[in-house]
Amino acid sequence: MTVLVVGVPEGGELDRLRSRIQSNPHFQVISHAHEAAVALAHARVLLPDITVLALAGDLTVDAEALEVFRGVRALDPPGGVVLRTRGSVDRPELAGFAVDGAVHIVREGDVDGLMRALRSIGLRRASCDPDEMP
Repeated sequence: MTVLVVGVPEGGELDRLRSRIQSNPHFQVISHAHEAAVALAHARVLLPDITVLALAGDLTVDAEALEVFRGVRALDPPGGVVLRTRGSVDRPELAGFAVDGAVHIVREGDVDGLMRALRSIGLRRASCDPDEMP
């Protein structure tokens, strides 16, 4: 599965995140972007299976993060998304964004949660036959 990382600046944090994701041979980070416009351009060209989107705050008021989220979900087929939040994963403003098997919310630093989310999205995408979709 291909992975696009968005919202994590260059440096140690990005290197650790990339290394953790790629520690599973089924996942390959194909690109990263810090700005929404660049992230959407990468997503449209590369069509990643999964986007890991780091949230600095509330997704409902962060226009750039919301633009990336909607843009990735609007691809055909829609990309899976892991929303990586600095705060609690039980925030009411994020509840409407989670989609079973397609969009997961994971606390920053929860590497086991991140890997569970990636596997869940990967399994869902691998088991879907696009020819059978309505």
